[in-house]
Amino acid sequence: MRVKRILIYLFSIAFAGCFLSVLAVSLVYPLMLKQHSTLFPAMPTALSLALFAFIVVLFLIAFYRWLHRRSDRASRRISISIFAIMLLFEALLIFVFHGILPPIIDGGHTYAEALYLLAHGQASDTIYFKVYPNNIPITLLRYFLYSLGSWVHFSSYMLIDRFFCALMLNAGIFISWRLMKKRFDERTACLYLIIALTCLPLFFYIMYFYTDTVAIAFPALLLYLWAVYAGSAKIRYIVLLGLALGIGNLIRPNLILFLPALVIYMFFVLNWKKAMINTAVILVLIASTLFASHGVARHFGYTADPSLSMPSIHWVMLGLSRDGGYNARDFALTHTQPNQALKKQADRAQIVTRIKQKGMGGLLHLWGVKAARTWGTGARGYYWYTHLSTHPTKAYQYLFNHRNQMTVYIIQVFYIVEIFLLIFSALRFFRTKKADMNLLIQICLFGNFIFNTFVWEAEPRYSLLFTPLVLLGAVFGFRELAYWLGHIKLEKVQAKLTGKRVRMALAGATLAAVLLCAWAGFHAYAQAQSPQRHYLIDQRYSVGKKGMTVDAHHCITQTFDASRPFNRVSFHVRNVIGEGRYRVSVTDPHSGRRFFSKEFVPKHAPGRHTFKIGPAVPGSEKHMNITQIRGNPGAALNLAISGHGYEQRDAYPGGYLLQNGVRKGQKDLQFAVYQVEKGAYLSKGSYILLFTVPVLMVLFYMYTVLTMDQNKSDRLSTLNTRLRKGRVRQTF
Repeated sequence: MRVKRILIYLFSIAFAGCFLSVLAVSLVYPLMLKQHSTLFPAMPTALSLALFAFIVVLFLIAFYRWLHRRSDRASRRISISIFAIMLLFEALLIFVFHGILPPIIDGGHTYAEALYLLAHGQASDTIYFKVYPNNIPITLLRYFLYSLGSWVHFSSYMLIDRFFCALMLNAGIFISWRLMKKRFDERTACLYLIIALTCLPLFFYIMYFYTDTVAIAFPALLLYLWAVYAGSAKIRYIVLLGLALGIGNLIRPNLILFLPALVIYMFFVLNWKKAMINTAVILVLIASTLFASHGVARHFGYTADPSLSMPSIHWVMLGLSRDGGYNARDFALTHTQPNQALKKQADRAQIVTRIKQKGMGGLLHLWGVKAARTWGTGARGYYWYTHLSTHPTKAYQYLFNHRNQMTVYIIQVFYIVEIFLLIFSALRFFRTKKADMNLLIQICLFGNFIFNTFVWEAEPRYSLLFTPLVLLGAVFGFRELAYWLGHIKLEKVQAKLTGKRVRMALAGATLAAVLLCAWAGFHAYAQAQSPQRHYLIDQRYSVGKKGMTVDAHHCITQTFDASRPFNRVSFHVRNVIGEGRYRVSVTDPHSGRRFFSKEFVPKHAPGRHTFKIGPAVPGSEKHMNITQIRGNPGAALNLAISGHGYEQRDAYPGGYLLQNGVRKGQKDLQFAVYQVEKGAYLSKGSYILLFTVPVLMVLFYMYTVLTMDQNKSDRLSTLNTRLRKGRVRQTF
């Protein structure tokens, strides 16, 4: 027992140190993003992040104290109200931003394949699922959902995707809420819902159907099943846990990281024989689900091809690339090898070479970059997968696209609070000397951090899967923070630290800092005039190796829907052959009116060519025409298109591409149509409204300070007394 206790002490210190580094990075990470550098200058941003995170912590403390003056029944009603707010928020996202399309990567490939399965009943001939067979289960799940929708004559597949993602998210939140309710009480469960509500990426990610978003409920489910087993010692809950882990692992293979965490934890809390039996049962069930899934995949025509599939070591090699992420050069290196043995050999050789070249200093730098990519940003890269939209409204731009800097900043504030509270959870064992659920959460998160930082490819989305455990760990951390605050209040310098005057002075100073921050940023964000882009079309993808040619014998026309005014059009050039002069024009095919025409000589490639045009009448179809006026023999312009990659997809459903008047299937130019006008980043009303939120948080904290009776009515003090005496009910 003494050895185990020492090991947990050392682990708790390592865990706290690990996430202290994450906290430090999270304060400065937005400053590393190029798109944020002009809007958010360095030092003021870091200080304001710390200020607003501090305000959120004050609000949570005030809310928790306020809850402890309410009955269980009232707390339950508040929880129901928060659930209702979540559902309303999800419904708004789904219906208001219905124009968001699947990206032309991963989730987009599974979408196109599911539609193919729905139409033909068999797998397509795309090599994507031979290269990445791990995406077959999520594709089949998507197909089954679409089939169910078709059976009831419902064919809005994007709605099916998003409702299912919302269902999985809500299931995870409900299971976590119930877990906190059983583990602590109604009030702590209600506090968990508040923390979950502020984790905006969980909700934004329901717009992207993929492995992480579909498996989001599994970490909480696995934790709940373990908790039930720990309370009953019935083997059937281990069986259910094994089945859940097996199914979840099929959808999102990284979920398997929960298994070593659970095995380590079991050896701390169970005798070694029972731990071994439980592990064996879980492994058998995981293997069984994996075997069954191969049979289902073969039934639909998916077969393995060792000459195409990527070995696991490929992702280890990616983890040693320049920034530890995916890149086309590493993909080509592995993909071009003719068999698995040569693929592994090439990857191993590249791994050894990179380790030698980087040395210890280079590896430390790389690991820091990977930790920042995966854990440093609270947004978890949700906006990487929302670049395509048929209706890129202003609200869409602020939440999901070009103007989302403020949204990412707000997310980062709440993320800093989550990590701060998670660090506090490491103190729990030092106080209780007991290995409980909090330790299991920490082992799982620590393992995920180690895996994605030192071993695997690193991407912001990879921390999403275990975000529910981060939120649960934050609740444990908040309980520790509440305990230590109560402990200081009751047993140490009581008059100096807990007097109303001191707390009111602290709140007043914080309120003054908020107002000062609002005044300092008012001009930059709500008054300063700069060119603002309002997009009608933003088709930014270029897929495949081929473009569309404009030469003496071929002209190009891209049609689009002009529902709002615009004064800019742009398109991308892949390469220029020879010397030539070209003309771009914008016309109304119905009236025959030409709104814009300009000759140009392309001087660089690849690159974006933007043209300023006069006012164009919205509300009808427009044509953008690109023709060659003259040029040397063989002169041509090769334009970037969203053509055939792993599959043919229509990246812009509002228009189509023609060459010499002939429609070219589901291809579109890589192009944009937008309005540029002078304006501020935010309206004055929006800016004031944003700062109203932290002001109200501080005022709420002041209200609780003024209204709480410190001697008799403060139930939080009573709770801390019961905690020290060990009288608090602990169901699990």
